Amino acid sequence: MKYRLTAITAALLLAACSVPPESGKTASQPVNKETVKMSENKTPPEMQREILTNLLEMMASSQSIKDFTVEHIERAFGVKMRADESETDSYYFFKELSNNWEWSLNKTKGLIEKQDGLRLSFNSINDDIDNHESLYIEEICGMDFDEFVQKAEKMGFTQEPNIVQDGMQMGVYLDKGNLQVKVLPLYYNPKNTPNKKKACIRMILVG
Repeated sequence: MKYRLTAITAALLLAACSVPPESGKTASQPVNKETVKMSENKTPPEMQREILTNLLEMMASSQSIKDFTVEHIERAFGVKMRADESETDSYYFFKELSNNWEWSLNKTKGLIEKQDGLRLSFNSINDDIDNHESLYIEEICGMDFDEFVQKAEKMGFTQEPNIVQDGMQMGVYLDKGNLQVKVLPLYYNPKNTPNKKKACIRMILVG
């Protein structure tokens, strides 16, 4: 079943973008033998690109959100997810990308209007940049918003703008059959071309 943002869910998503995950949930876990571990010696932009590439590969091989099982996610990303004791059928994973950023996976029922969903997000972990994230997102932006969308379109996904209240666009929907992906950007001005605004990826919701 496909979903669309209401004013309430849009507000919840915007709030989720600004709240970093709890630091107590970053403890490392053993990796299943069938899991291919992600490289540990890459730069933050290289790691971010690898993470998004893994998601694109899952999107290409999946028919619906039902294919995004915990086991499949763990194999695709080379991680071990932990059960969230506060929510039934919810699992999570967090890992630092740099001194300022970490990435997270949340697999749960009820992410969007009580449906199964996967959320991949990049979160600030440095209190000093919480109100200035756009000035620092470039340090992890190996694959930007436009490149991710273009790669998805080459896999057969169609793009349409995600319009919320007041006619404002907040990212895009990517649709293919029974699979829908919502991509939410964070805009920034590159240091080498400060007058040209670009978009990195802040959050992706699969449902």
